[in-house]
Amino acid sequence: MTTSCVRRALLTVALLAPLTAAPAYADCFLIVCGLEAEGTLATNGQVDGVYREVFGRALTVQERSDWAKRGFRDDGLSGAQQGQLRAALLGQLHGSAAQLAEVVTRVTQTSMGVRLSPNNPFFKLLTKLSQQPDSTYASLVAFTRTYLQDAQMGGVRAALIERAYLDSLGRAPSGGDVAYWQAQIVKTGANYADILRAAGEWVLSAGNEAEFAAMIRRAFRLSGRPQPTMDKVAQIRVKSGATLRSFAGWKAFIQAF
Repeated sequence: MTTSCVRRALLTVALLAPLTAAPAYADCFLIVCGLEAEGTLATNGQVDGVYREVFGRALTVQERSDWAKRGFRDDGLSGAQQGQLRAALLGQLHGSAAQLAEVVTRVTQTSMGVRLSPNNPFFKLLTKLSQQPDSTYASLVAFTRTYLQDAQMGGVRAALIERAYLDSLGRAPSGGDVAYWQAQIVKTGANYADILRAAGEWVLSAGNEAEFAAMIRRAFRLSGRPQPTMDKVAQIRVKSGATLRSFAGWKAFIQAF
């Protein structure tokens, strides 16, 4: 067995282990906690886009205000300004070991749905890669997508698929679900966050009313509450709108009903 095969085998074991690690939704990233903190984040502008590329998070309202005062407006950056902003954020990222570690943690949450220990071999590998001068959250996520496509990563893929289903729908995936997403990860580089979002969209789509009702009943049961009537489930569906929520988010949402 080659050195690379040994290292890959060790990383596989290490990545399969943290099924009991802190779930991604503990840190409210992407859709996992439903809505981002209202009033504290400024989203979907050009400055925000660079923050998401470099740090894997939205910029705060205060950060947006600070950059606007310097002439970097969120909806009107020139190409030169985008380059200047990116260079400034890269300098900020690579000037702080704590920020690099935070970004690596976001990468593992996005890619696999877990917060790995700093002693985990894969965390150490990502940390080493993060120290390259041009490294960003986006580049590390791209690397991890490729890593998960490897033929020997089937067990790791199965584990992250299971986590994504538990975190989004409150249930384990079926054999068909696992087979579908195994193929999608290998073919397209899909990761935990992609599966989480897809499941969140799927359960709200037309024709999936039975799955939605089953998910809501699970949320009531696991919250220690009596099972809802079909009328109450329908009311919850109407009130929920198109907002994507994690299963934890649904358990919080139903408290109003």
